[in-house]
Amino acid sequence: MVGTKKGKDWFKDIFDEYYEYVRNYLFYLSGDIEIAEDIVQDVFLKVWEVRETVKDETVKSLLFRIARNLFYNTHKRKVLDLRFASSYEHHNENESPEYLLEMKEFDSKLQKAISDLPEHCRTIFLMSRIDEMKYHEIAQSLKISVKAVEKQVSKALKLLREHIDYKV
Repeated sequence: MVGTKKGKDWFKDIFDEYYEYVRNYLFYLSGDIEIAEDIVQDVFLKVWEVRETVKDETVKSLLFRIARNLFYNTHKRKVLDLRFASSYEHHNENESPEYLLEMKEFDSKLQKAISDLPEHCRTIFLMSRIDEMKYHEIAQSLKISVKAVEKQVSKALKLLREHIDYKV
């Protein structure tokens, strides 16, 4: 699109298409939705400022690169504490108190295990499991090989099994 003005419509399309992905990526990095929301706004502000030089075919990777850089520049030393909402629903209201306690303990243990994963490993694992992104999509977003994604997901699963004493 050389010579074409990139205005509000272009920006709105980019925002609508990528906002949620970039916000989730920042959430996985930070473990805090408020931090993710703050940074994602800055990401899109930066893209707006350089919109005339942005190539349409590289806008996605630019967004993730800006997001990663902003996060590392502003929040690299914060302690990460993932606070996931419980992902399980109780379909049976007559669950025993023991079962409910076990589920609560397991959920707590799992959340702790995920937050203890190495940052890069955790990010890739959550992109795979929460965003349900395919390995090649994660690799493209993070500018790494598919093999590297496979290794990080495998590493995450191994560490999670060890941490929560899961026996297959």
